[in-house]
Amino acid sequence: MRVTGIAFRLSCLLAAFSVFAAALASHYTFLSGRELLRQQAQHNLRDTTGVLGHRLQSALQTVTRDTVMLAAQSGTAGLFDEQGAPLPRAAPTRLWLAHAFEAMIASHPEYLKIQLIQARQHGQELVRVQRLAAGVQQAPEAELQEKGHFPYVFEALQLPLGQVYMSELAVNRDEGLAPDSPTYTMSAPVESGGHLVGVLVVQVAARPFLRALTSDLPAGFQVYMANRWGDWLVHPDARLVFGFDRGQRFLIQDSLPQAAELITGQQPELVLQTADGDGEPIVAAFRRLPLGREVDQRFLLLGLSQPLKDIDGDVILLGHRAVQVLLMLCVAACLLAVLVSRRVTGPLKLLAQATRRLGRGQQMGELPSERSDEIGELARAFGQMEEQVTRQLSQLRSSHHALDHLAHHDALTGLPNRRMVEARLADALRRTDEAGGICAVLFVDLDHFKTINDRLGHEGGDVVLRAVARRLASGVRDGDLVGRLGGDEFIVICEGIDHEDDAARIAQKLQALFEQPLAYSGLPVGVQASIGISLYPRDGTDVRSLLTRADAGMYRAKNQGRNTFSFS
Repeated sequence: MRVTGIAFRLSCLLAAFSVFAAALASHYTFLSGRELLRQQAQHNLRDTTGVLGHRLQSALQTVTRDTVMLAAQSGTAGLFDEQGAPLPRAAPTRLWLAHAFEAMIASHPEYLKIQLIQARQHGQELVRVQRLAAGVQQAPEAELQEKGHFPYVFEALQLPLGQVYMSELAVNRDEGLAPDSPTYTMSAPVESGGHLVGVLVVQVAARPFLRALTSDLPAGFQVYMANRWGDWLVHPDARLVFGFDRGQRFLIQDSLPQAAELITGQQPELVLQTADGDGEPIVAAFRRLPLGREVDQRFLLLGLSQPLKDIDGDVILLGHRAVQVLLMLCVAACLLAVLVSRRVTGPLKLLAQATRRLGRGQQMGELPSERSDEIGELARAFGQMEEQVTRQLSQLRSSHHALDHLAHHDALTGLPNRRMVEARLADALRRTDEAGGICAVLFVDLDHFKTINDRLGHEGGDVVLRAVARRLASGVRDGDLVGRLGGDEFIVICEGIDHEDDAARIAQKLQALFEQPLAYSGLPVGVQASIGISLYPRDGTDVRSLLTRADAGMYRAKNQGRNTFSFS
């Protein structure tokens, strides 16, 4: 196809238009997709925060049910008489309750302590089971303390039966428990004989509790939590957590002014873009979660954040996809250009290729001969020309092979002639140099052949020469060479022999071939030969010297009485 042809220009125009349209569409798709992805990420983050809030409330309800269940069981009330005073002989019941509390703590890793506190005697503990470093243990009676001054006691005593008091999250200060560990407390009133006689208290470690809730959050998400005054209870920066316990106040509304609407109740949830403590952009969602009784108007602020780069990672992926689509459209445009080019210039290109193949002596291949237009006529003319050229080339090749055979073979016997013998002997000498060993040259001359030729005539002499050639060729090994130098002179080249005796045995084998007379017109014709032998590298290092020494050996054999062999 010509570079400046109309098919090329049309293809470029189509490709350019397609690429331009694809680029505009990809750019618009990328911008729209980026905005949709960010909105979807914010929506998913808000929904995830809501789900986490429901899970938190469900987990708190589980603790509430456990607290109410322990407070309502008959064994708990069985420690008190009808007036609400502790029974003096209730040691078995206390032991049974302690085992029940131990089983509850063992089945809930986040539970730190379960207490039964009486309403009288300033809230004296009756049973206390707690999780210590050594394991879950019941406190000895001597260590039981008065707890009536704690809100989880006197507040719970004001509640109707079946309701639960929940404390604020605070840093644990109880002796024997893990220090500086955030906890919260659930307590429920205990009734006996229609009287409130005590309080059942369950203390929960906040960190394991929250860790169980957030364990399946995707990587990169951070959890936030603040109390109803805005103090940070959970934050990625541990320095901001429970600052009020250290005499400092780190408030959510100071770092996120928009959160003030959550604290005042103006908004139930909030989604915003901000930055974390390291200045990295994030997307955060916060939700107001009611806690406890509605009359108390207590709540928590629960939040989740995700790095903006994680969201933009999907945007980058979208950009990659847009680029991939653009590249595919470009490839499609180029393929369309190629198809147009082939449709327009394909037949002419076939003819041009056929002409080049014909010029190299190859077959032209398939041509569009079935077409009914000018291209079809041209293709049929090319086909006829190919037939004529092929026929002429075949004749030339046959003539060339015949001439080549005549140039390297004897016309009478078909054996290699002197030229080919010398070339093959040179190759044999090179192989002998590489592989080692000996190369033998045997010069074979028929004895009294002139007499045979005079008696039988030239035609009979030719028959004898051809028969001699066949016998010599049948008497050598595969790979040995038998050639005719001219007249009644033959040459045998044997490679890869190890000793001089091997050459002598070959000569004896060749002479044995002539022990049986030849037949001509039904009459026996006796033939004998004298053989001269030269060995490489002993007798010469080149073709000429080896042939000369073998010829000299042949004459020495004739002087010794003929029908024998002799080394040079």
